[in-house]
Amino acid sequence: MKSALFVDFDNVFSQLRQLQPEAAERFARQPVEWLGWLTTSLPLPEPHGPDAARRLLVRRCYLNPNWYQSYRHAFLRAGFEIVDCPPVTQQGKTSTDIHMVLDIVELLQHEARYDEFIVFSADADFTPVLRKLRRYDRRTTVLAIGFPSAAYQASADLMIDERLFLRDALALGPAGAEAEVVQAEPATAPPPMSAPRPELTAQPRPATPAELAEIALSLWSTAEESPQPVTASLLAARLRQDYPAVLENWNGCGSFKAFFRSLGLSRLIWLSGSGGRVLDPSRHDLGAVLPEQEPDSPWVGDEAAFTLIREVCVLTGAPPLAPRHVQQVITTLAQELAEARFDLAWTAQRVCERCLNDAGLRVRRRDVSFLVRGMQLNGHVFGQGRDQARTLAERLLQQMLFLCEREQKMLSEAEIAHIRHWVGLAGF
Repeated sequence: MKSALFVDFDNVFSQLRQLQPEAAERFARQPVEWLGWLTTSLPLPEPHGPDAARRLLVRRCYLNPNWYQSYRHAFLRAGFEIVDCPPVTQQGKTSTDIHMVLDIVELLQHEARYDEFIVFSADADFTPVLRKLRRYDRRTTVLAIGFPSAAYQASADLMIDERLFLRDALALGPAGAEAEVVQAEPATAPPPMSAPRPELTAQPRPATPAELAEIALSLWSTAEESPQPVTASLLAARLRQDYPAVLENWNGCGSFKAFFRSLGLSRLIWLSGSGGRVLDPSRHDLGAVLPEQEPDSPWVGDEAAFTLIREVCVLTGAPPLAPRHVQQVITTLAQELAEARFDLAWTAQRVCERCLNDAGLRVRRRDVSFLVRGMQLNGHVFGQGRDQARTLAERLLQQMLFLCEREQKMLSEAEIAHIRHWVGLAGF
């Protein structure tokens, strides 16, 4: 597969620096390393031939020489053409996007007929050119650090996952990322029915914390992968098959519903009727059923906000946590930052652990990371004495309003009030 790579250096570097300064430096000073990963390890966008391999025939980096001159030589040594894009306005705006679009359109007409166009930028201004490439039957691969717009994501054939890029391309993955993948897989390959399962004869025993974490990940993953709400009976059967000794009596809870409640899972909602169903509100349609109708639902008391919050989360990619859960995460984050230095991966992991230990709330690290990164991308700098819960909530509120505006979601004053309540600012 003949590929052309276009790197908006200013955009990628600045976004990485906000999230993880070490990642920004490694991206800028070691392009050879992530180029190797891009060429040999990143899957190709579909469709492609069975023996297809990526060949980077064009490598162009668009860079502001006034600010990033010191990184120029690393990209030259990696075989890049450097296109200087100095500021053209008093506000520091460069012409990078214009240069990139013109070069992409030029190569679209090139006799070599490039199969894949790879764009490293989160700038939604490139959405029209991605659509044009699709009309010409070319594949598009995009790396967008931060929160790219829904239209931008939909216009690309392959979106490079930010966490995958940090972990594999830059070798800076958050500690425990591999463990999450391993923990999510215990039920993927059950042994044949004829094979003996020693654990079936094991004596019932309490679940260990590690087993409960595995079960939680399995429930999250199953709900996320299912196009429909998952029936409780199906979940119960799968879990009992995988953890017979632990779940003989549902870890002492007596029923699957009680056991599910005991896990304290964020995001997932239990709906009674028809034997019970479990759903993720950002993934599944609730129909006429309201989650607040469940007496122990985390949405009880927040009925008025649910519909709007669900819509906003689906639109922006934010985790559909109940208001009390979002506020618990923010409060716990402020407590953690008052006691320890900020590091995105470590801090997110510690917040998850503290939420579970202090409040019995089990929240996914990726959801915590989304909220934390949102604060960063809205301009918050952690570790400078301004990490109080109210300040963090204000940053998250402004980021959510920005994401809604970017997605052309016009909010009324009442709807903004619901989002303020969601992040814990209703009284301010």
